Amino acid sequence: MAEGFNLNQKSTELLNQLDLYIKKHLDELTDQLSDCISKYGELIYEMQKTGEKGAIAYLQFSLLRTNILLNKHELRLDALDENWYLDTVECSSSYNVNEVLKYLTEFSDMVETLRKESPMRTTLREAQSRIFEESQKYQIFLAELIRLGMRKVVQTEGYRKIVKAPVFVACIGGLLDRVDILYKEDITEKDSREVRRYLQSKEQIVFNHEIYEKLDLSRGNYDGLKFLYSSFAGSDFTESSWNKGQLLFSDFSKCILKNTKMEETQFFEVNFSGAALEHVSFAGSKLSQVSFEGATLSNVDFDGALLVEEVNFNNAVLENTRIPESR
Repeated sequence: MAEGFNLNQKSTELLNQLDLYIKKHLDELTDQLSDCISKYGELIYEMQKTGEKGAIAYLQFSLLRTNILLNKHELRLDALDENWYLDTVECSSSYNVNEVLKYLTEFSDMVETLRKESPMRTTLREAQSRIFEESQKYQIFLAELIRLGMRKVVQTEGYRKIVKAPVFVACIGGLLDRVDILYKEDITEKDSREVRRYLQSKEQIVFNHEIYEKLDLSRGNYDGLKFLYSSFAGSDFTESSWNKGQLLFSDFSKCILKNTKMEETQFFEVNFSGAALEHVSFAGSKLSQVSFEGATLSNVDFDGALLVEEVNFNNAVLENTRIPESR
């Protein structure tokens, strides 16, 4: 029991230290990521020029168990075509994440120390299992770091050179295992009527990494839907309803929202920059880290809305619109 308590306490201490470190050094860490992927992009491009690799559909980051046990602080990088793991032409590299995984190594050292102190109570396999379990927490931190860093990555020359499949994702997970999508590009053509019909069917309520850009999604009932990491940039939502839903980490930049209801909805890190909002109601909604920069807001209703933090109205044009105080 004492061992478990010490490990749990150590785990919390190290994760708190890591959280503070990432917040303090976020720009530096994301710069390192963008430099790494840009160089990797050059390698991929050279293989594509010679015909060795085709269009890339998956850029995968993998936290390997062998690296964890060897205290090798890196993620494996793989560029894969639409066949994913069946892509037989290897194009791999690595991403140094010493600043993150050094905390996991400190935890691992404590696990090993405790095992040696009581070898009859804890086997080597049990100790390794505890370390692998802890590593999942660090993968969550790495996933968020990469997710944020992709904003810089996509602007690098090396990344832009990569020939990508119509649907391209960056993801993280174990090699030959399930993955979590961190970033997505989708240039496939979509039919506005089909998209509207599907969203209104409510067959699916929660959506991740959807890209419905420059579509006519007007006169739609999207009440109760939950979108994460999705983009509707440039789409038309005239006379639509988004009540009682959740919109998280999503993009509504340059959208048309006229006679649109977005009441009692949770907004977190949503981008309305450059959008045209006319007779839109956010009544009773909760907005946090939302940007209306450069947007036009005419007769927009924030009655009873809760503006929690960092709601940006820089360079926005307001007409008959009263902004409640942030709390």
